[in-house]
Amino acid sequence: MAKRVVDLSAEELDNAAGEAWAAAAREALARGLPVTGSRDGRRLRYHPDGRVEDLGPVESEPAGHAGRKSRKSA
Repeated sequence: MAKRVVDLSAEELDNAAGEAWAAAAREALARGLPVTGSRDGRRLRYHPDGRVEDLGPVESEPAGHAGRKSRKSA
């Protein structure tokens, strides 16, 4: 039996969120849409043609995101 969301640890929730983001990003890129995310304190936009646009520093992370590693899918 699968765990309910409320029964997941913070690490399990973080992993599930990362997997969901990666899958959604791959699907968006496959449909020809850009994907925006952050990595190493920078906001980046990934384009379907492989370009990566640096949009500048991340000003602040939402509550609960401090110390999380950013992900790039593609």
